[in-house]
Amino acid sequence: MTTSLPEEVVQAIEFEKSQWATGSVYEDPFYSVEGLDASARPGALLKVEKTSDVSLYSIPAATTLSRFVYQSKTFSGSLVPVSAYVLWPSSPRTSPDGFQVVAWAHGTSGISAENAPSHTKNLWQHFLAPYQLVCQGYVVVATDYAGLGVSKTADGKSIVHEYLALPAHANDVVYSVLAAQEAFPELSRSWVAVGHSQGGGATLAVAQRQAKDHIPGYLGAVPISPVTRLMDEADPARTVVTSLMVPGIQAAFPGFNADDILTERGKEILGSVRKYHLTLGASTPMLFTADLMKSGWHNNSFLSTHQDTIQTGGKPVAGPLLIIHGQCDELLSPDKLTSAVKKTAEMNTNASIKYIQFEGASHNGTLPASQWMWMDWIADRFKGVDQKKGLVCEVRKTAKSVDSYQRNLNWWLKHAKAYHETP
Repeated sequence: MTTSLPEEVVQAIEFEKSQWATGSVYEDPFYSVEGLDASARPGALLKVEKTSDVSLYSIPAATTLSRFVYQSKTFSGSLVPVSAYVLWPSSPRTSPDGFQVVAWAHGTSGISAENAPSHTKNLWQHFLAPYQLVCQGYVVVATDYAGLGVSKTADGKSIVHEYLALPAHANDVVYSVLAAQEAFPELSRSWVAVGHSQGGGATLAVAQRQAKDHIPGYLGAVPISPVTRLMDEADPARTVVTSLMVPGIQAAFPGFNADDILTERGKEILGSVRKYHLTLGASTPMLFTADLMKSGWHNNSFLSTHQDTIQTGGKPVAGPLLIIHGQCDELLSPDKLTSAVKKTAEMNTNASIKYIQFEGASHNGTLPASQWMWMDWIADRFKGVDQKKGLVCEVRKTAKSVDSYQRNLNWWLKHAKAYHETP
């Protein structure tokens, strides 16, 4: 069931298609796992494109790209193939055992296969993080997350992107590193996880996962603007984002009925988002203006159980953490994150947790606002610098008046086609 699309959404779809580096994932053989080993262990390398055609991408000069497919696990623990990319600097930072690795967990790109960063010209968040990391000499290993990119299992079953099922995303992050190390033995066994928004929640979930299932080489995590417990957030973000989680909730709980929480209009819009592979940005004109949910939807028992299971914060963690948030985050409340951080610190008194808020920083703006701090922190982890145990909280004030700063991105990367389009 779909609805007619507003003209601005149609224009957004055409723009997003123009940003695909390799065409549709359904036509790119890289994203097909037909004939591959469906029973391979989690973390196993399934296929690798060691040298991708960088002319198709808008990546920094003096960098190159690889893509690979590996085995991960869903929220329920079933095996699932996932795609990922590796962004290589020309002169990587080196540890005694190889090139230093940062696992990058991206923010929300969408809930459909076409929303995979690995087939987007700018790899989705470009200079907000992955390009900056590679320009600093780190080898960036970046999962697409299950259901984005690879759309079907080896036996032809459709893969659902379990949006914000953070433990599943943590699996994708961890196993992407293990598979990349298998594909490229020159990579260090040591690694740091960094993520933003959805990926921020994923990296916090990585720290929680490490407390239960230790993976050698993990040095710590940097959750930036992370999702913790969505149900505690304010509307409209809570309602809009929860509607996009419905397919994943259905995959996790077969007894869940979407009709119990979605209105007819909500079902129509969700159908359009999935049919046309809309990103969150492209679907905004519909999602933020529609009556998506039925009255009392937040009391649904399946939804409550799902939220309790996938939430981050207030759980055991392993490894040092640097948690960053903007005080003017328009999507995720700084107060809610502060509460989650404090609960985490109370439960993990021997953990090293640094929590920094940035005055005036928006949800996406927090990445450039805090960049030098997380870059320094990552470098210290590879150097083996000790971090004091316990919780350290800090607020960073702006150098100039808050109102004088550019709040959000007002530019985009375009693939140059002529010599005069490059400086």
